[in-house]
Amino acid sequence: MDIVYIHSPITYSIARQLASQGRLDNPLVVCGRGMVWGGHQVSVIDDGIWSPERTVEFLVKLSDALPPSPSPLHVYLPHTGYLLGKILKLSAAVTGISYLEEGNTSCNALLASPSQDQPVDTHLLLQLLQRHPAVMTKLRLTAQNIHDVNRVRPIWFDDACPKYRGAYRVSPDAFPTLGKVATLTLPPQNCLAETERNWLCFLPNIINLVARYGTGTMETQKLLHGLVIALRTMKALVTDRGGKLVIKFHPVDDANLSNEFKGELFRFGESYAGFSARHAIDAQLEPTLFNFDRFIVVNESAASRYARLFHGQDCLIPLELD
Repeated sequence: MDIVYIHSPITYSIARQLASQGRLDNPLVVCGRGMVWGGHQVSVIDDGIWSPERTVEFLVKLSDALPPSPSPLHVYLPHTGYLLGKILKLSAAVTGISYLEEGNTSCNALLASPSQDQPVDTHLLLQLLQRHPAVMTKLRLTAQNIHDVNRVRPIWFDDACPKYRGAYRVSPDAFPTLGKVATLTLPPQNCLAETERNWLCFLPNIINLVARYGTGTMETQKLLHGLVIALRTMKALVTDRGGKLVIKFHPVDDANLSNEFKGELFRFGESYAGFSARHAIDAQLEPTLFNFDRFIVVNESAASRYARLFHGQDCLIPLELD
């Protein structure tokens, strides 16, 4: 049985391509960060990172969607670097693990070695799981497995794991250390009217910026003020060239920031969600697959990578706030 965890437009797009090619067999799709697959899916906040509580929440929702006696599970996910990855490696029900490219992280060769480990309270983890015996049963986990969690090496991309089946990428430099890597070609979405000059602006991960510099600090206020100035300038530039500005928040921000905050920035352009609905396009797909006139990326990110990959350097307008 195929299980797919998606949390971003690029993982969604790769999963859709795999499904269209028949490589996924009626998958159960676990959607994080507000992503929507439709059909056989469950929704989670994220993979839990190192939180026992959030990781168990992920596993409970996964377990609830599985049949009473599931066939062996093949899990497709961006990485196995956090607590969830360790548990999947220990689960006797999981017989296959494959990686989906998720952006610049997938191109980091250092993540094929143990890194960023954070031991967890295994007694707490076991207590949380024992409240949901179906999870332990369906995933074929034992108490000893959970006690062994901290012994599992935290490797994001682990082709030494006996369960490793392969990796799927669109960038030629993704998964540089792995074997059995398949490079996919995502079909371009040339469905926007050529008469419209729509410029898509990718905002930086605002929540991460605030976490880095602190809530209410002078540095944070300067960055947010700089973002407003940049949007005002871009709106004037695009308008002067007869175009329209479309604004897209980072998936983490889109799922967690208040509508009031987002509304303040949408004063400078149309929301990507509104634009997608108006043009009847799949808002879950990687936005750079669409034929926007230009792509503005505030702070270098995976959006920069995919704009270059699918359209070339000339279509990319990079801006740096910090």
